Amino acid sequence: MKKIALLIPAIFIGITVFSQNCQSFFATEKGTSIEMKSYNEKGKLTGTTRQTITDVSDIPDGIVISVTSEQLDEKDKSLGVTDLKMRCESGVFYLDMKNFVNQSAMGKDAEVKIDANDLQFPSTMKVGETLPDGTINMSFIGVPIPMNMSVKISNRKVEAFETITTPAGTFECYKMSSTMETKMGMKMNTSAIQWYAKNVGAIRTETFDKNGKMLGYSELTSFHK
Repeated sequence: MKKIALLIPAIFIGITVFSQNCQSFFATEKGTSIEMKSYNEKGKLTGTTRQTITDVSDIPDGIVISVTSEQLDEKDKSLGVTDLKMRCESGVFYLDMKNFVNQSAMGKDAEVKIDANDLQFPSTMKVGETLPDGTINMSFIGVPIPMNMSVKISNRKVEAFETITTPAGTFECYKMSSTMETKMGMKMNTSAIQWYAKNVGAIRTETFDKNGKMLGYSELTSFHK
């Protein structure tokens, strides 16, 4: 359960200006590569996420971004590759909560039934603003032990505008806080602080348990167009 809590924030990587109506928080140039590394509370590497934008297509008043995302363990061994789709429409970037499901890790025979609400990021964030919740409910079928899992990300607030430096560079960021409730047999409550830069995306994420103790963090280590 702890690994799930630490991996999920790593999904939040990237964003670029591409039209007058949509200034998103995920890169939008085909071929862009993004790498984020995750660490435990002691600074030990626990995994890496590598993403590449494979296609960008137009829709009315926005675009759809196709991304290939690979998760690797602490020894740089691949845990699976997932094809993701995101969109920016009418000035709002939508991160599909289905993107949090690594179906390849569940086995080729696994069937996943999903009900989700997209996570929203407005193009023009303001300090003090509260953002809508994101939820996903999943049922895994065709695995040795069928199971259900749900994730709710709530209390999403834009806290400040700060400068953050990582191995990928120095960025002007919106600092955001949120809470996450994960249910899979048992319930786990965590909270997170995330820093997002326009035209790049998530720069750093810090995850905490319900008592405020750090569980781990992720940071952007490479960004190339």
